[in-house]
Amino acid sequence: MITCSAGTRLGPYEILSSIGAGGMGEVWKARDTRLGRIVAIKMSAAQFSQRFEREARAIAVLNHPHICTLHDVGPDYLVMEYIEGRPLRGPLPLEKAIEYAKQILDALDAAHRRGIVHRDLKPGNILVTKSGIKLLDFGLAKAEQPQAGGSGDAETIEKTLTQEGAVAGTLPYMAPEQMQGRHVDARADIFAFGCVFYEMLTGKRAFGAESAASIMAAVLEREAPSISEIASAPLERVLRGCLAKDPEERWQSARDVRRALELAPAGGAAPTRRRWRERAAWIAAAACLAIALFISVWSLHAPEGNPELVRFPVYPPKNSFFSGPQNVTVLGINSPFLLMAVPLHSSRPPPVPGPCCGFEPLGTSRLACCPGPRMPNIHFGLHTATG
Repeated sequence: MITCSAGTRLGPYEILSSIGAGGMGEVWKARDTRLGRIVAIKMSAAQFSQRFEREARAIAVLNHPHICTLHDVGPDYLVMEYIEGRPLRGPLPLEKAIEYAKQILDALDAAHRRGIVHRDLKPGNILVTKSGIKLLDFGLAKAEQPQAGGSGDAETIEKTLTQEGAVAGTLPYMAPEQMQGRHVDARADIFAFGCVFYEMLTGKRAFGAESAASIMAAVLEREAPSISEIASAPLERVLRGCLAKDPEERWQSARDVRRALELAPAGGAAPTRRRWRERAAWIAAAACLAIALFISVWSLHAPEGNPELVRFPVYPPKNSFFSGPQNVTVLGINSPFLLMAVPLHSSRPPPVPGPCCGFEPLGTSRLACCPGPRMPNIHFGLHTATG
């Protein structure tokens, strides 16, 4: 492998800085001097074989918004799209986890239809960007005969960057048949997707353990813990179908898994209870509003049960007088009011706050009331009687 550092030139590519390194090689940020674009260059720890070069060219035909694009192939390096993002991490909100899961499945379906099996699907090879998910690192990918409807130019290749006969992949995400060194196909990626989806939902590995031997035993023999507390039963059945030990009992294609996700309700027991609490709160608020509106309307139209007692002096028209104590009844809109007249010879009581009243010489005696805070500008009929 060529030793690189900032400023190193690989053909038309100028190395800018290191992105990361692993057992398979190193990844560098570089600039394509011909096009002026930033790229990522993956340096292989070993010289490419002729078969792997053909496989790399087969991967290059993949053109999908959720798959990192392969731009070029060098003697011992790949030139790929440079992506700004962060590795996928859980737990995620249920809706967001399902959204990302669908994008991953779309990318896998595009690869499988071209005859490409990823074989190393894991959160570290999935970047979250502003535009969604990007699938990376097809370095362990295996090209098979393409599925119906795919391109026919991919050749069956069983060798990868790893040594011949070695197990390729990352243990916690490897399908049982992949772990045992048996033939793998697209269904191995379905199993790996199930492990990734489980981690997106729970923040924990489906088959987590401290040692490699314990991880292998868990993958081969044990079921992943239930997710019933955070997801619906149909959604958990979709996940269980991804994690089936036997490839024949597993979902057979990424497209099938995506369709199942579309049909499965997302929420589990806890989300359902939360939604019911929210719905109950809205119902209670609506009931309170309805009661308040009813009381407001009723108060506008209902008769007053206990009208306020208002005291004020009433004087006779000019050149007239009251001959004795008078009871004056004023008929109101809703109920009668009893008024007590004051004789002329008595001392004049002081004015009181409230509506003012006086007689109008209109042939029949009327009492005109001025508008006040609780009385409209209305004329009432006046009746007198000697007490």
